[in-house]
Amino acid sequence: MPVEQKVIRVDELQVGMYVAKLDRPWIETPYPLQGFYIKDLGEVDQLRRYCRNVTIDLSRSRAAVEPVRHMAPKPQVSPAPAAAAPKLRKPAYQTSVSMPQEVSASRELHQHFAREVEAVYHRLAEGKAINIEATRQVTGQVVESVIRNPDAMVWLSRVREKDSYSYHHAFRCAIWGTVFGRHLGISRSALESLALGLTLMDVGKAKLPDGLLNKSGMLTPAERSELRRHVGYSLEILGGMPGMGEQVLQMVAEHHERFDGSGYPNQLAGKAISPLGKIAGLVDTYDAMTSERPYARALTSVEAVSRLYDLRNTEFQAQLVEEFIQAIGVYPTGTLVHLSNHEVGVVIAQNPERRLRPKLLVLLDGDKKPVGRPRYLDMLSTTHDSAGEPLRIITSLLPGTFGVDPAKVQLAA
Repeated sequence: MPVEQKVIRVDELQVGMYVAKLDRPWIETPYPLQGFYIKDLGEVDQLRRYCRNVTIDLSRSRAAVEPVRHMAPKPQVSPAPAAAAPKLRKPAYQTSVSMPQEVSASRELHQHFAREVEAVYHRLAEGKAINIEATRQVTGQVVESVIRNPDAMVWLSRVREKDSYSYHHAFRCAIWGTVFGRHLGISRSALESLALGLTLMDVGKAKLPDGLLNKSGMLTPAERSELRRHVGYSLEILGGMPGMGEQVLQMVAEHHERFDGSGYPNQLAGKAISPLGKIAGLVDTYDAMTSERPYARALTSVEAVSRLYDLRNTEFQAQLVEEFIQAIGVYPTGTLVHLSNHEVGVVIAQNPERRLRPKLLVLLDGDKKPVGRPRYLDMLSTTHDSAGEPLRIITSLLPGTFGVDPAKVQLAA
């Protein structure tokens, strides 16, 4: 049965109506991607800043809305009691440690993880065996850290190394994937498989020529075909290791498959791709987009999120894209941002209910001069600047803009 919907002006909104669509992309607004109820007239005033028209879901609205003209009139029945407000999904994991505390506690773990991943790729490049149990142990510790506080490992992972894309990409993907999996509420054992699989999914690239991986120009059809063989090489390497779970191997096999069947190596589509395989493909793509590579510049977080949003229901499942954006935010932890009052700050934590209003440390004043001491700013509670003007993020910035390197910012525990 089709959903009954009607487009109305924002000024016509009433308390109890359910807003299902906007006249602009959701990611450009602070509203939940899946829609929301109008709770008071103040929300109508706020919505007017972003939209002129919205689409109302008549079947979910708790206020009277005139039916659209082409719909057949419904028989008169006794009014049903107002529907209860939808229950928000209770998070499967609770944040138990503050972000600065977890950053302090896990800094050494993060460095250990980076060294372990680097060792894996170096040993494979030299034709040597790897210690899979050591890798499994450290990825398990990373999972525990992300469960305690998902922002801390993301903050630490923002350090970029230009000459070591392969293994830094691997451990960043493991962190993105674990944060995403935590948001989705998947089991701890599945989180561990996800982290391990993302860490090891590209080990087969060790068998490819260095010139192929570092080529700055377009690949020839033959080179592209050779590059795609890394999936099979990865399965050959990992399949021979004792205790390598089926979930991990399946994820490695599927991380380049795409929802519309356009991926490789087997052109799987839709439900034929496992849930962890879909997650792996999404985070692999996001981190690649936001990383400097020989053949492509790094995108800002806003550009990358917009690109993923455009790929909904083609390369990636729409619901999964929207959940990923909810999980990491439009401005992930560690992102440098430019504010409407011309100040520059770095995101230190998310406000899950309002993706466009994270928590920041302000680093530069309106003249782009360093502030004496970084100033904490929660954009959820601070909505206007000192001049009384609405305060918002204008855009995200690449590390190094205005001479600011977020990786060098120190957080007070």
